[in-house]
Amino acid sequence: MNYWFSLKINYLRPFFILLFIVNGYAAFEDKPLYARPAAMGGAYTSLANDYSAPFFNPAGLNLLSASALSFSQTSLYGESDLKHSGAGFMLPTRSAGSFAFNYVSFGASYYKETELIFTHSFMLVPGAYFGYNFRNPALKIEGGGSASTLSFDAGALGVVSPKLSIGVFSRGINRPQIASETLYRDLTGSLCYRPFRGLVTVIDWNMPADREGDTLKLGVEVNVIPSFSIRFGVQPEPRKASFGFGIMLNRIDFDYAFQAHEVLNNQHVFSASLRWGEKRESAAPTEYYKKPAARRRVVPVVPGEKPAELTDINTAEVADFDALPGIGKVTAVRIVDYRNNTGLFTAKEDLLKVPRFTKKQFEKIKDYITVTAPSEKPEGLEYVQPVQEEKIEKKLSPEETEKLKKQLYFRGLKLYQAKKFAQAITEFEKILEIDPSHPQSLRIIEKCKQELGR
Repeated sequence: MNYWFSLKINYLRPFFILLFIVNGYAAFEDKPLYARPAAMGGAYTSLANDYSAPFFNPAGLNLLSASALSFSQTSLYGESDLKHSGAGFMLPTRSAGSFAFNYVSFGASYYKETELIFTHSFMLVPGAYFGYNFRNPALKIEGGGSASTLSFDAGALGVVSPKLSIGVFSRGINRPQIASETLYRDLTGSLCYRPFRGLVTVIDWNMPADREGDTLKLGVEVNVIPSFSIRFGVQPEPRKASFGFGIMLNRIDFDYAFQAHEVLNNQHVFSASLRWGEKRESAAPTEYYKKPAARRRVVPVVPGEKPAELTDINTAEVADFDALPGIGKVTAVRIVDYRNNTGLFTAKEDLLKVPRFTKKQFEKIKDYITVTAPSEKPEGLEYVQPVQEEKIEKKLSPEETEKLKKQLYFRGLKLYQAKKFAQAITEFEKILEIDPSHPQSLRIIEKCKQELGR
């Protein structure tokens, strides 16, 4: 008796699942796919700064300046016949913004949803981003035919400060329909707040356009170490809870999420990406602003004549040296550091004493510079002999040494993420003074030099 009952249930199971999809789940309704946002309870609209951005806020795609291949896989609420998978490719450009292409499939052979998604994101002004999706959802039901349509989404993201960002995302703006059935449409507003380094909190308010009942979603991400994060999320109605973790290696990201539902079965979500370029942002805050490159000040020189404006190498700052021909930011920082450590220059030629400063560089700038000798008293200024601080040698314990290296590393990494490459090099060189073979510092210094055109 039990054998025949079990056989009938298994035979009719696909039809029960199909009935659940059609009546309990609207076609192409929002379903969790990528593990990072899934672990944060789906609260992601104002954070969306990785390859999952097209599904939560396409504007955020422009925040990750790395090309990536992404993959994700789950079975909706543990049902093997409700497989949900996706694959995508992301490509950032220098002037046209960021682009992404995604393919998503859901269901079994007798009921299949597929979707092609094209995404474009770009910066409106520093700190403000806009993005949109063109989607081509297609539905195929065994014995019932197939149909497809076009759908349009749009989103915006604004970085108010390094701690606070806001986002808004609207799906199905053009009221897409398949077989006279309007697809799922909604509007989501979101806030992301970083109270301190290593913690991200996000709250989403989702408002469906074709049904009653708004949804509130809360998510948290904690950066345990630079390459490992843990995440938590909750949704009050219907009640859902989730947690997960993320591992960020040199070129590979792996994410996992576990979701519990008050009625349905538990769900596991897996995601992975292969990345070419900088790491995605973890919970540590970074500068989102893509600041324009500083304009170089070059004083024209007429052959045989002295320039009208000269740079005093005893008072010039990093920006002044950087404006001179043939001098980059790294060299400018090196000159200022040398002057601060050894005292003021007495002649132009003293620049040749600066480490790795070449005669060729000196020849390029010698007609652009001047020097006020320490013995002279510049008009309107009073010269004060720099005080040489007595260096006190203190031998650190192995534990103190490791702690200092970590502090310098995180400080340098934050500067690197903020695209302050010259300052980042200074921090990592301090690590090399302690550990000359430190591989991470050597690698990032090389990347910084490449960015600075050295």
